[in-house]
Amino acid sequence: MANTKKTSGSKASVEAKGAARSKGVGKAAAPAHLPKESEQRLAKLTETNRQLKRKIFDLYTIFEISRNFNSVLEYQRLLDSFILTSLAQVGAAKGAIFLKENGQTDRFVMVKGKGSGRRPGPRLFFDAGSRLLEYLTKLNRPVVTKELMTDLANENERTILETFHPGLMVPLIYQTRLSGLLLVSDKISGQEFHRDDMEFLSILGNQISVAIENARLYDAEKKATEQLRAAQQQLVDSERLAALGEMSAKVAHEINNPLGIIKNYLLLIKRSIRDNVQGQNYTDVVSQEISRIARIVRELLDFHRPNGLALEQTDVASVIDEVLQLMEHQCGKHKVELVRHFDHHYPAVKASPEHLKQVFMNLIINAYDAMPDGGTLEISVETIENNLSIRFSDSGPGIPVDLIPRIFEPFFTTKESDKGSGLGLSVCYGIIKKHRGSITYRNTDRGGCFEILLPTGGKRQEDE
Repeated sequence: MANTKKTSGSKASVEAKGAARSKGVGKAAAPAHLPKESEQRLAKLTETNRQLKRKIFDLYTIFEISRNFNSVLEYQRLLDSFILTSLAQVGAAKGAIFLKENGQTDRFVMVKGKGSGRRPGPRLFFDAGSRLLEYLTKLNRPVVTKELMTDLANENERTILETFHPGLMVPLIYQTRLSGLLLVSDKISGQEFHRDDMEFLSILGNQISVAIENARLYDAEKKATEQLRAAQQQLVDSERLAALGEMSAKVAHEINNPLGIIKNYLLLIKRSIRDNVQGQNYTDVVSQEISRIARIVRELLDFHRPNGLALEQTDVASVIDEVLQLMEHQCGKHKVELVRHFDHHYPAVKASPEHLKQVFMNLIINAYDAMPDGGTLEISVETIENNLSIRFSDSGPGIPVDLIPRIFEPFFTTKESDKGSGLGLSVCYGIIKKHRGSITYRNTDRGGCFEILLPTGGKRQEDE
C-alpha cells in the first residue's frame, strides 16, 4: 500500500512537470506561490527601487533647476522662475513668495504671487519676529498648514492665511537664518502633499535662497555701478559746462565794455538827427539790437554766476502756482493743457523764489515751444529721500538722444534760430547749481521730462 502511494505520487509529479513543460514554462519558471515573507521582501525592494528612482530624478531635476537659477541674475526673473517651477513640480495652481524688501528688517512682504488674484505690496506681510516664523525657522522644513496651531499666527498673518489658503508653507533658509517664505496652495488633484514633495521643496528652497542673495548682490552692484557712472558723467558735464561758462563770462565782459560806448554814442547820434525821421527810425532799430546783445551778455553772466541769490525757506509749490498764474494765458494760446500733480505739504527748501520763478518760466516756455500743435504739460512735485523733485513733463516729440548731453551748453538750441538764443536752459542750469541742486532731462514714452532736485532742510509747510 505504501509503495503504491509513493509510485502514484511520483507519477503525479512527473505528469505535472510534463504538463508544465508542454505549457512552455521551462526550467526558469518562478514557483506558482512564493512564501509570504519573500513576497513582502520583493514588494519592499520594488518600493525602495521606486523611491530611489524618484530620488535620482528629483536630484537631477533640482540640479538642473539650480543650474538655471544660478544663471539668472535678474532679481524679478529669478522670482518668476522659482514660483513657476515650485508650483509645477508639486502640481499646485497658486503660490506666493514673501521676502525682506527695500532694506526692511522687521517684516517679510509679498514680492511675487501667482494665481491668487492679489498683487504684491507692503500691506501683505509677516512680522519677522512672529511666533509663526520662529516656529518655521526652528523646524527648517516645509509644514502642512492645517497641522499648524492657529494660535501661532497673529491677526495679520491669519488674514494672509485666510486669503491664500496655502496647503504648504516652505521656509527659505540662507546661512541658518530665515530669508523668506513660500506659500503653496493645495494640489490641483486634491491629493495630499507627499514626503517627496516636501523634501523637494525644502532642497529647492535652500537653493533659491542662495540664488536670491546672489541676485540681490548683483542688483546692488549693478545699481552702484550705474550710479558711479552717472556721477562720473555728471562730473564731466559739470566741468565742461563750468569751463564753457567761464569762457562765456570772459567773452561777455569783453563785449560789455564796447557795447556801453556804442550805446552812449548812439544817444548822441539820435540827438544830432532829431529832425531826420528816417535817421531816427534807423537808430531805433540799432538801439533794439543793442538791447538784445545786452540781454544775451546778461544771460551769459547769469549762467556763470547768477547774481542776487537771496536764499530763504521757500514753499516751492507756491512758487510754481505763481508762475502758472502768469503763464496760464500764454499756455492756453499755444493750446497747451497744464496738469498739476502737487499740493502744499512738502518740506521747505532754502532757495531764491525769484530765481526759481525764472527757471520754471524758462521750462514752461521750452515745453510749449516743443509742442507747436498743442499738447499737455504735467508739473509734479514729490519728496525723494532728502531732495524735493520737481518735474516738467510734456507730450512733445522729445530730443534726439545724441543731442541730450549738450542741451545745457550756452548757445546750443534745437529750436529755429529766430525762436531762442540757446541760453535759457544754460541759465536754468546755472541757477539750480547755485542752489546746490541738479537739473536733468530724459525722453519718456509720452514726450520729454525735465527734473529738478533741490536739497530739503526746512520744516514741512503744514507744520509751520
